[in-house]
Amino acid sequence: MRTHLGKYGLLLGLLFICFTANARKIYTEIPTLIHLAEAEQDDTFGFNLVQSLPLFLYDQINKGKIKLWDSPKKQLNISAEALKNIEASNQVSFVKQRHIFFNELWTSNLSKTEFVIMGISFLTESKNGKISLGYVDLSEALLCLNQNYVPCNVNGPAKITYLEALYSRRYQFNLLQFGKQDFSQDPIQSFRIKKDAFYSKKKVEGKYQPKQDKLITYVIEPNDIDSTDAGTLCIQQIESYLNDNKEILFNLGGNQYFDYQNRLLDIRITRMEVTEIWTQVADKNILSNVQSIRLFANNKPLQTIAFADITKWQLLMNFKTLEDVLQEKTFQYHLYKINQDLIPFNESDLYIKALRNYYWTKVSYYVKYSRE
Repeated sequence: MRTHLGKYGLLLGLLFICFTANARKIYTEIPTLIHLAEAEQDDTFGFNLVQSLPLFLYDQINKGKIKLWDSPKKQLNISAEALKNIEASNQVSFVKQRHIFFNELWTSNLSKTEFVIMGISFLTESKNGKISLGYVDLSEALLCLNQNYVPCNVNGPAKITYLEALYSRRYQFNLLQFGKQDFSQDPIQSFRIKKDAFYSKKKVEGKYQPKQDKLITYVIEPNDIDSTDAGTLCIQQIESYLNDNKEILFNLGGNQYFDYQNRLLDIRITRMEVTEIWTQVADKNILSNVQSIRLFANNKPLQTIAFADITKWQLLMNFKTLEDVLQEKTFQYHLYKINQDLIPFNESDLYIKALRNYYWTKVSYYVKYSRE
């Protein structure tokens, strides 16, 4: 009899331990506070919200498009003028913060995790110690966050809105508070909760997955060595078209440099900047979609032209359209820009190789280690 009771007691004990362990993984709308540090954000994330988000929000606050509150309780609205006074009196800068904090609600069960970002808190160090620079309620800023794009480096996507970036979880963060737990006595527990919620086998619902694409600008210049170069043929066709249609040349800004009364003046297209969206598909293949072109006439920059407008010119190069030639890329070119990053002329080939052969979130790493 005692043996059976002992077995039942052991079984109940094990069930209690399992229930307790699982209970820690099952919760609903627990208030949490997470911390992002500027120095901890990796280049492979493609953007740094600690750098870009305060700058963007500061601009929106000054324009009156977003309200700044004293705290998540929203008892006092801080005006743009009041914020400037706080900055001046404490010798701090809202846009140059090294830390930001997200107020969130976490819900989790044994198979999935959900998170809702309620707001963003700003806390910085001053000569007088830590001071609060306010709180932004995310529900009040949704429109602005969803209509504006985060500056991305070479490892990031072509476009990602601030709201998408916030919900992408492509940033390093630390869990500071979970409900009433502040982890001051048990910091390891913070890592355990975070790992179980976001880095286990659980599905994270509402998490945004950035696209595998890049905003690419490359340069085509006349090839003095090979006159049959496809890029040179494009330039020649555009040049001939604009010389035959001076009104279009002048409407593109040519009137700033050339005398519209001198219709006999012929210009030369000396440079062509093509902006495309490149998308990585299966087996690292790349699809390109032309967005716009900027022409340089006699080394003078003309206005950027939407590619849809250029297609109306109906240019043909060896029975191929301009779009066909640009997509084939059998011509000589060099990269000028990937997303927000300018590309050094002497490293263009390295970046092209990285885009063709390597992970698109680690383009800068490929170039860095190829230099060594």
